[in-house]
Amino acid sequence: MDWNVLGIALLLILSGLYFLKTERVKAPEQKLTVRALKPARSALERAWHVEPLQVFMRQLLAARQRRSSLWPMDEGAF
Repeated sequence: MDWNVLGIALLLILSGLYFLKTERVKAPEQKLTVRALKPARSALERAWHVEPLQVFMRQLLAARQRRSSLWPMDEGAF
């Protein structure tokens, strides 16, 4: 493995951890009561709580299908 790539990866990881630490210190602490948390109102919200990755991928594919004419890979232009 190239030492430059390893060094860059290590710097990115350390800077990301530093950023998360500083943001966590700046963020105010919030205490939520049980009453503040409301149950899901729709089927989409219930699905989001159960399987968020699948819901995200479905939304992504739906957006891609809506923009299909603008997607260059669909036309073989790539």
